[in-house]
Amino acid sequence: MNISQALKQKSCLIRDIKRERDRLFKWNTYVVGSTVPYEAKQTYQNWLTLKEELIDLKSKIQMANVGIQEQIFRLSERKDTIENLKCLNSIEGEKVTESYSTTTIEISGITLLERDELIVKLEKEIDQIQNEIEVYNHKTQI
Repeated sequence: MNISQALKQKSCLIRDIKRERDRLFKWNTYVVGSTVPYEAKQTYQNWLTLKEELIDLKSKIQMANVGIQEQIFRLSERKDTIENLKCLNSIEGEKVTESYSTTTIEISGITLLERDELIVKLEKEIDQIQNEIEVYNHKTQI
């Protein structure tokens, strides 16, 4: 199995873990004499078994990612930089301070257009990194 397949399997395991957890929480307590579709102790065991499978799979993925780990970290940091840049105030011009009735002129060290250009540049780099990771994930076996 390659990393891409393992990542898909990981998503399925996470979905199954959530389903078993939800069943446990929904059907653990019931009215005496009622029909219960899921037995709590078995559901709990299923939940634990799936969690163990997830631990094993995550470990294998982590070990297989050693060769691309730097790019994975870079991807994460580039995405974080974009999110922060989107919050960067780059509005310039006159500003009236209401509490003091004064007018100030604000300028930005990084203008709105420069900020947007930085974001576009980072988005292109993210696309490139994601392509590298995808190629690695398809060719690397775990």
